[in-house]
Amino acid sequence: MKLSVRINIVFFLLLTSYFLLPTYSYAVDLDRIVAIIDDDVILSSELEDVFRIAAIAGNGITRDEVLEDMIDRFLLLKQAKRFRISSQGNGGEIYEDDRIVHEYIEKRIRAVIYIPFEKMESYYMNNIESYGNQKFHKVKDEVEAELTKIEMKNRLKKHVNELRSRAYIRVQVKEW
Repeated sequence: MKLSVRINIVFFLLLTSYFLLPTYSYAVDLDRIVAIIDDDVILSSELEDVFRIAAIAGNGITRDEVLEDMIDRFLLLKQAKRFRISSQGNGGEIYEDDRIVHEYIEKRIRAVIYIPFEKMESYYMNNIESYGNQKFHKVKDEVEAELTKIEMKNRLKKHVNELRSRAYIRVQVKEW
């Protein structure tokens, strides 16, 4: 080969490598894994989206609390799908998932709650001033709803703790 052809080839290779190398040396993080739950992940962008919505609601929730809530919701959704609970709505995926979780909680947790009459009377007597001194038979449904809400919250917390104990959960990033 002629010398000028070799010089042109070398020059072309040098010029090409000059323009291609910087693209490899400037890598950018697109998204980070924040948590691993069994065989799925929560990405930092997902966490930030949910945190932004929670911040708009103005309830002073932290990113750690949002992440813990996302993990709990994921575990409940996964369990609901194991029980073949599904939703037939036309909303977005998040709304469909919320319906599935809500239906699961209603069927698996709330449906088995029973509040004895004596417990309702006792609660009423201890909180009679909050019912405006109305007679028990007039506020019985309110008392039962309040006790059911308290019991459901306790059972849901216990159920989520059981799900967490059976799941592989690893939080990757703690600094915000």
